[in-house]
Amino acid sequence: MQICHITTIHPARDARIFYRMCRVLAERGFTVTLVAPEPFEDNLVQPSLWNRKIESASRVKRIVLALRAALAEKADIYHFHDPELIPLGFALKLLRPSAVVIYDVHEDYPSMMRVKYWIPIALRPMVAEAAYMANAAAGLLLDGIVTADPSVLKDFERTAGKKAIVQYNFPKTSMFTAPSKKLSAPVADLVYIGGMSDRAGTFVLLDALALLLERGLKVSARLAGYTDGEVGRSAIRARIQSLGLTEQVEFCGRITHSEVPAWIRSGRIGLVTLQPIDKFLKNIPTKMFEYWACGLPVIASDLPPIREFLQDETNGLLFNPKSSEDLARAITRLVESPSQCHRMGTNGQTQVFESWNNDRQIDTLVNFYAQICNRAKSRIAASSISA
Repeated sequence: MQICHITTIHPARDARIFYRMCRVLAERGFTVTLVAPEPFEDNLVQPSLWNRKIESASRVKRIVLALRAALAEKADIYHFHDPELIPLGFALKLLRPSAVVIYDVHEDYPSMMRVKYWIPIALRPMVAEAAYMANAAAGLLLDGIVTADPSVLKDFERTAGKKAIVQYNFPKTSMFTAPSKKLSAPVADLVYIGGMSDRAGTFVLLDALALLLERGLKVSARLAGYTDGEVGRSAIRARIQSLGLTEQVEFCGRITHSEVPAWIRSGRIGLVTLQPIDKFLKNIPTKMFEYWACGLPVIASDLPPIREFLQDETNGLLFNPKSSEDLARAITRLVESPSQCHRMGTNGQTQVFESWNNDRQIDTLVNFYAQICNRAKSRIAASSISA
């Protein structure tokens, strides 16, 4: 079985695409090709890559170039990862009718379109509706749908039915196994990785740290991830400065997936501060499992997708996502109780290594590939007989 994964937006070493799918599938003996907007070298995956310059090309041009690269592979399965590639999926169905085409839905895209900072506010409802219609068409016309969350899967029940599965973004445990040499002690009380914005709860966190500082508890934090462009970055820096948190908050940009374990281990407690907007009422935050994989307890927003995995008092603490006071209480409790930190972090780590890991998830994906391929072969055979 030859498998071709395609992305025009994500980096070649994207956590879900490269580390949790392509690399593991190659390790299982499959022939895997990754079409991506930048080259990489890896002895497990022989990529058919298009030039890095395509990343800055027009959307139509990069889709055409991705289609050309994908067709050159003559794969049995085409598995694409971006909503802008839905037309590419339809084209592959027409040009390679014997191949299986799968759409990997990483996020709740219709909800995302309603909060994207770069989309004019007046256009967001229209763009969200277009995303919804594109999803519906993909569910009807493509061979399979893979989602990262059960709530997003429900959106495809009517159109895709049994052609859809959930492939959770659980961590690849080998990346988070502690090295044999002794780890250095954490340098910060709190650590956070992910998007940083008002909707991600960044300002609730900063306000909580300011409250604690007023009470004489100076809590250090390391924040890494992306922002809403330079405007978002400047707003966060300004809030850190205005609250007098410059000395205790380290504010960094994106880090690569390979740097994630070391960054997490530099803190004692992992944070998930997402706000109750539509998107976060469906999507499960990946970083929560990576914190646990490193043995950290998690303080997280009390939202339905999070509540499914975070058992309050067992592997972390839940807090009211809109309340900086509630977050400050949770931080105080764990910062002042290393024994509780250790107990909750150990519980979470055990759950990840026993159940919530990519090693189990990849079996689900391989079985799904086999089912979809068998279904496609049966359909083609039936068409040949009727013809």
